[in-house]
Amino acid sequence: MMIRLLSLGLLLLVSTTRAEQHPTLTTEVFDTDIRPFLEEYCIRCHGADKQKADRRFDLLSYPIADEEALIDFQDALDLINLAEMPPEDEPQPSDEAQAATVAWLTAAIDKYQTESESTGGETVLRRLNRREYRHTIGDLFDIDMSGFDPTGNFPGDEEDHHLDNQGHALVTSGFLLTKYLEAADQVVEKALVPMAKPKPQVWVFNDNFKQGEFNGFLTDVQMREQVDNQLDHFRYMLRHLAERSGDDEIAKSKAKAAAIAQRIVKAADELPSHIRLYEHPRAERHTGSYGYVSDFSQGVPHDGYYFIAFDAEAMHRVPPYEKNYAGTNTDEPLTVGIVPGDIEVGPLHLPQEIEPELARFELDDGGRKKYETTVWLNKGQTPRFTYINGQHSARSAFIEVGTKLMAEAGLGEPENGNAAFVYGLQHGELPHVRIHHVYIKGPHYHAWPTQSQKDLLKHTGFDLSTHRDKLRNFLTKAYRRPVKGHEVDRIMKVIDTRVAQGVEPFQAYKDGLKAALCSPAFLYLEEPGEEQLSDYAIASRLSYFLWSSMPDKRLFDLAKAGTLSDPAVLQAETQRMLKDPKSDRFIEGFLNAWLTLSSLGETAPDRRVFRAYYTDGLESSMRRETQLFTRHLLDNDLSIDEFIKSDYTFVDRNLARFYGLDTEAFTNGTEFQKVSTLGKPRGGLLGQASVLTVTANGVDTSPIVRGVWLLENILGTPPTPPPPDIEPLDPDIRGAKTIREQMIKHRTDPTCAECHHKIDPLGFALENYDAIGRWRGSYRGSRKPIDTSGEMPSGATFTNVGEFKAALMKERGKFARGLTEKLMAYALGRAVEISDRPEIDAILADLEDNGRGFGYLVRRVVLSDAFVQP
Repeated sequence: MMIRLLSLGLLLLVSTTRAEQHPTLTTEVFDTDIRPFLEEYCIRCHGADKQKADRRFDLLSYPIADEEALIDFQDALDLINLAEMPPEDEPQPSDEAQAATVAWLTAAIDKYQTESESTGGETVLRRLNRREYRHTIGDLFDIDMSGFDPTGNFPGDEEDHHLDNQGHALVTSGFLLTKYLEAADQVVEKALVPMAKPKPQVWVFNDNFKQGEFNGFLTDVQMREQVDNQLDHFRYMLRHLAERSGDDEIAKSKAKAAAIAQRIVKAADELPSHIRLYEHPRAERHTGSYGYVSDFSQGVPHDGYYFIAFDAEAMHRVPPYEKNYAGTNTDEPLTVGIVPGDIEVGPLHLPQEIEPELARFELDDGGRKKYETTVWLNKGQTPRFTYINGQHSARSAFIEVGTKLMAEAGLGEPENGNAAFVYGLQHGELPHVRIHHVYIKGPHYHAWPTQSQKDLLKHTGFDLSTHRDKLRNFLTKAYRRPVKGHEVDRIMKVIDTRVAQGVEPFQAYKDGLKAALCSPAFLYLEEPGEEQLSDYAIASRLSYFLWSSMPDKRLFDLAKAGTLSDPAVLQAETQRMLKDPKSDRFIEGFLNAWLTLSSLGETAPDRRVFRAYYTDGLESSMRRETQLFTRHLLDNDLSIDEFIKSDYTFVDRNLARFYGLDTEAFTNGTEFQKVSTLGKPRGGLLGQASVLTVTANGVDTSPIVRGVWLLENILGTPPTPPPPDIEPLDPDIRGAKTIREQMIKHRTDPTCAECHHKIDPLGFALENYDAIGRWRGSYRGSRKPIDTSGEMPSGATFTNVGEFKAALMKERGKFARGLTEKLMAYALGRAVEISDRPEIDAILADLEDNGRGFGYLVRRVVLSDAFVQP
């Protein structure tokens, strides 16, 4: 194989030289030179009797007739160039014959592409996907979207090769149209509130902190504590009552006893007197995971900023027991977060789909202290407290410590688990947080009227007769182009009709805006033009590529001036937009598509085996690591090779600990730092836990899954899907002791052997990483070292992950092409077709000449002809 690899390098050099010599492209030459080559070396596997990988080359003829024939020619050329045809165990052609065939096929394809006037490669009219809709709404109305998602009930977007913005896949159903109407109603009602500024209110809470299903246990524990305290007073009085003989003294004692009884009754009415948090919010049972003010469960009356102050206690960070029953990290401070909750969405003591972290506090040891913050809350949302680094299974921990303490107190075995649980909650000194006094004041605003009110209403209020200009300006932004008079008339007609139906004019105006949000001009990206997009369409394509949202004012102004199509202006705007925080949406969206990170967390890791994934909140840290790493390459225009071979990464304290890196330099739990990975099996994408987790199934790893992922996303050469009647693994794996032995048995099936010869070695290279990316030297329950050795499809061999990365670097051309094609598809909103091959080749050539920088690649895609074409 290595000799063949060297021959292939020479072959490619020769083919380039021959191609420059303009081979004779005639039917006669094809019949006398090319067809015999195909018949001798290709047709046995790709002919009438057998079509391996669904490819058939015996019907090829010249001239190339159409796009379908072009695809067949390109497939044949690619297989020869990749040294996959003929297979290595078949007779091989001479280097000269192979070079001549490659040169001829290359020239034939180039000729067809040059002369073809095919309309293939045009972007299909496409609608906004869910994330684009959400970002567009936020930018159009200047709405804080962190806790608001009008697309929550939309059906999921169909994906094509993990891309969620491909026009042909984004179908529109009747159900979706209904959801558009509902979303438009939510958005406009939220954005256009009455002009009267809401007055701030104050709420103070000191008791009655009921906590959902956990409330019974919490009330029981606090009641026992209250009663025990009062009973101590009774005991004291009884001991001294015998010493008191006078009627007055006895009467006073009775009065004190009555007062104590009244206090017990009053305390029972006010219980729970404080919130107790025990588990982290990712725990399975959610025993004290979310704390909220039960008397404020209806939430705030208006959107706005709210000042929140509360008293909190960090209890028993370091428990007084030899065993760490709680399993928490006793070296770190107890950490409290604030997230929003909505009683209309679901119970407040359980997780909700939208709960961004609004604030975070590391609590001081040593008693009750005050903490405060100002956060944005939407109407109906109430603040909820979480114990971010809390216990993983509080019930089990308190049952265990309660059983221990009952035995030590001479109380014997508990009657049941609940008895031990309650006793443990009352007497066990395990880490937890107590929230006491809660103070809320708001709403507050940075400016009033809001930006939406300024854009859509007069400063003096609403007057329907004067709002046509406001409506025109809004529609121009919403439709992302100059609006036509009849389009304004259409919305005005909706408004007039509603008024005629007796609807109050301001509400009718809002209904007109809702109709605009359901218009195809808003929901679909219009890309007019014959050979080149209009400047407005270029503005939209650029903004949805880099910001996943509508153009800003500067892009609109440049489009209006007709200068955005100027390559120099387009490049300058690309650089400006990449520096804007909104470009984080590009990082997130593209990584979700390219590396399939949108699937991270969909297959939940086993809670028992992969406890750290939950206790340390690693999922968000994993995702953030890959985003920051990619942002670093983009901002510094570093080589795309860093995706494979970098010796650094970005981690927070929990991820550093998970990777076995030094954690002393981290001052808090949210800070990310760039750290060296020299001497550690990290660095590059393949050392990052996000990639390693998303390519596993939550329980164990599969070399097949990871191998396919590597071929598709790193090398850009996805394998042929298996036949539908082939089992994922051959059922006869009896006697196989390791995954590698199972796979060897699997490959004895001739149907599976060829593809798995390419897939399996790549997957085995990453077998030292378990299902959440944790390093392992052997499989669970086995002391036998994991064998990660293998051979690349090119013939390069490796014995560990470091050598594997070095072997991948020898495939840097494939990596660059695969990355470029994925980036181009993401930018254009359509699949890259064979007609795009010359454009891709030109981009790759320029990329090599400019240091292979990732930032350069993004800019070069924007400057490509395809980017500004319909």
